[in-house]
Amino acid sequence: MAIKIVTDSTSDIPEELAKSLGITVVPLTVFFGEDAFKDKIEIQSDEFFDRLQNGNILPRTTQPSVGDFISAYTPLVDEGHDIVSIHISDKLSGTLNSARLAREEFPNANIQLMDSKLGSLGLTLVVKAAAEAANSGADVQAVLDTAADVASRVDLFFVLNTLEYLQKGGRIGKAQALVGSLLSVKPILKCVDGEVHPYEKLRTRQKAVQRLQDIASEGAPFEEVAFIYQAEGEEADQLTTFLAPLSSKPVITGRIGPVIGTYTGPNVVGLALLNPKTS
Repeated sequence: MAIKIVTDSTSDIPEELAKSLGITVVPLTVFFGEDAFKDKIEIQSDEFFDRLQNGNILPRTTQPSVGDFISAYTPLVDEGHDIVSIHISDKLSGTLNSARLAREEFPNANIQLMDSKLGSLGLTLVVKAAAEAANSGADVQAVLDTAADVASRVDLFFVLNTLEYLQKGGRIGKAQALVGSLLSVKPILKCVDGEVHPYEKLRTRQKAVQRLQDIASEGAPFEEVAFIYQAEGEEADQLTTFLAPLSSKPVITGRIGPVIGTYTGPNVVGLALLNPKTS
């Protein structure tokens, strides 16, 4: 018997990382009108952002169904595994509720659920640590404790081009305070206690990205760093190079997926910074 980690596609976890650690990823669904696509299975980031920027239909998303979670849990339970299922903030999605309902179908299984209070690569840092603990032989409680500890030490920042998508998607949270003042500025947002909060606002994207680098430099060194971006290119390469010395571990890089991209809009970059433990 082993402990298996389950998460959802809002983690934006790189596919090869999930496979190497044995992490099961349950997809959310993106809709363009009546056309439904499983996140990162039936639609990838390039196609999604092309539709977003060049089409006239705003996307919407839905959490995984209870059946989706039952399908994910069933083979793991049948193999005799315990499950730790770690998900996007309950304040941002109903994903965790679907997992709760699915768990009821397995009364004899040990399925533990956790609200990470994060998303995107912030969530990835949590599930990665949980999987590494599980794979090293930790018991269920130790895996949960590891995940909770890491989640409490992650700072997740995003630079957006606009708040339009976050507002229209109903996920704007405390950043609502910035709406109306942002005709000519670029916001830096931070995930705080599972909600989106305004952090700073800069006049240009270049200044906002530079400020993101300054935030990282000021807080270094980190236990681990993850960099989230929309499209490959010079900016992504430069930021990855800049971040490399800030942690002894390799920088985790990942593309913003369709579900998270529904709310961030295009041309987004973000950082997930795992602060070291304090003695």
